[in-house]
Amino acid sequence: MRLDFNVLWVDDQPGAIQAQITRIAGYMKEQGFHFNPTLCHSMAELESQLNEDVFVDEVDMVLVDWDLGAGARGQDAIERIREKIRYKDVVFYSAQTAPNVLMDLVRENDLEGVYCCTRTELVNEVEGVFDSLIKKVLDLDHTRGIVMGATSDVDHMVNECLRTIHASLEDDGKKQFIATALAAVEKKLKELTKLGEKLKTQTDIAPFYKAHMLFTSMERLKLLKSALEAGGSHENPGAHASVVKYMQEVVPERNDLGHVVLVPEGKPTLVVTAVGSQVSLEDMRVLRCTILDVRTEFRGLLKTLGG
Repeated sequence: MRLDFNVLWVDDQPGAIQAQITRIAGYMKEQGFHFNPTLCHSMAELESQLNEDVFVDEVDMVLVDWDLGAGARGQDAIERIREKIRYKDVVFYSAQTAPNVLMDLVRENDLEGVYCCTRTELVNEVEGVFDSLIKKVLDLDHTRGIVMGATSDVDHMVNECLRTIHASLEDDGKKQFIATALAAVEKKLKELTKLGEKLKTQTDIAPFYKAHMLFTSMERLKLLKSALEAGGSHENPGAHASVVKYMQEVVPERNDLGHVVLVPEGKPTLVVTAVGSQVSLEDMRVLRCTILDVRTEFRGLLKTLGG
């Protein structure tokens, strides 16, 4: 599972579902996920999406209206969807046809995994199915995977920002930029050398776990932070604040999740790490929300820089 919750939405009246899109997006954001709907306004558009195997593999939920215009019906769309997406939950809705009638259509067509509701109840139904789905996979181990995947995306954007900034500089600026990066590496080398000498005196294996690589994501973030606050064409107070927030609120949590084993202590919503600190599902929800906000800022920064 990812931070992006991908939904295939089939409805021939896009203007009629904008309010629902806004409400669903707001709810999922509160849970630390980005609602990412792909709208199909006709059977032809649906066919086009279903022919893209990469898209099909990433669908998390499907929403289908009953009346799709021009004589097309939702049950036919669901039947076609089931040929390519067999095991994802489907919400089948209508402003005209009662849920029990929709369910009869579902049974007649031997369709499985389909929830039926009215258009007015659509948001509540989607939220309920979403809650049921994420509760099945939102234990701390799965959450760790979500966080690692999302922060890997941010790491890539940081790399692209640094590449773009470096490419835009004059020769002297490029030399200084590289010198700053090299200084960070040399500092890390000295730290690792000291750590290596210290490890020679250790009689326990645990201290060895703290020996990591050179020019880590934190060093790159520091370089980006420095470039953004240095002035000139790359001065960007908003992005600078987001980088600092990411460094302070996400990276330490990411590192903890990545380097310790989470040990259940009898409570499904609370675990104790190997170093004794407690991590709850609520902590992880807050962390996901922070990553979502900062990821948006990084994407904006990369776009501004022209990367």
